Amino acid sequence: MDNSAVQLVGSPCGQHGPYTFYKAFKYVKNGLNRLVKLSEFFFVKLWTDSDLVCIGELQLLWIDKNSEQVLSSLRLYFLPENTPEGRMDHGEVSRLYWIKLNGNVM
Repeated sequence: MDNSAVQLVGSPCGQHGPYTFYKAFKYVKNGLNRLVKLSEFFFVKLWTDSDLVCIGELQLLWIDKNSEQVLSSLRLYFLPENTPEGRMDHGEVSRLYWIKLNGNVM
C-alpha cells in the first residue's frame, strides 16, 4: 500500500521536531473503508509471496516533514513455529497472585 492510499484521521495529537503524530488512519481495501487506531490489533501479511501472517499492534503513527512520508511503528506477534527457535515441546505459565485491588487479594 502506498502513502497516497492512506489518510490520517483527526487532528494531530503531538509534535516533536519534524515529526507530527496522529491517533489513526484510514484506507480502502477491496472497496471497503477501514480504520486503524493506536493500540489496535490487526492481521499483517509481511510478504506478498508468503502465507506467513502475524498480528500487528499499531504503536505510533506520524508524518516526517523532511521526507513527507507517513510512518508507523508496529509491534508484531508471531506464532512460535514462525520464529527461528520454533515451537518448543514444553512451556511455562506465569501467574501473578500478589495483585491487590480495592483491598482484595487476587
